[in-house]
Amino acid sequence: MPLAGRAYGAGVGGMRALRPRTIRLLRGFTLIELMVVVTLVAITMSFAVPSFQGFLDRARTDAAAAELAGLLSLARSEAIRRNAPVTICRATAANSTTCAQDALADWSGRWILFQDTDNDQVRAPAEEIIRVHEAVNAGLAVSLAAPVRSIQITSRGYLFADSALAFQVAASSSDRRNLNVCVSRAGRVDQRTAACG
Repeated sequence: MPLAGRAYGAGVGGMRALRPRTIRLLRGFTLIELMVVVTLVAITMSFAVPSFQGFLDRARTDAAAAELAGLLSLARSEAIRRNAPVTICRATAANSTTCAQDALADWSGRWILFQDTDNDQVRAPAEEIIRVHEAVNAGLAVSLAAPVRSIQITSRGYLFADSALAFQVAASSSDRRNLNVCVSRAGRVDQRTAACG
């Protein structure tokens, strides 16, 4: 039987017995191995998560302080460029463009930077808004060393105040990372970890 011989190969009686395919058994994890892996992951995460949270706090604080310093520098440059006073005030609400009239040390909410044409540190509807700064993230706090109602920069770029301003940006979940944004009487803005002098 040539066909059979070609198909199955020559063997006893012209036929070769078919060998059953070898079945490979897949071996999984044992319960002990799985428990060891889970324990190692838990130990690693217990070290990594607090460190990562601290990194996030530092990154958020750095970004908020840099944004605050940039806004104060913008107010100074716009006052000089426009040859007109520029005022920064706290908004009365999250979506408002009206200045709050009370003096507070907490400046974590929305800010309005506008050209103060009539020099009264209160935004009139006709006065141009230069920039609106939204409230900082919930995990951050922005505060002043002393409560103020508004911040005004004169047309020459000077701070219209009795003394320099000292902002502190801090992660509310931890006091490990505080940054200070200092505004001198000359209007210069400085960002540092040390207290404003």
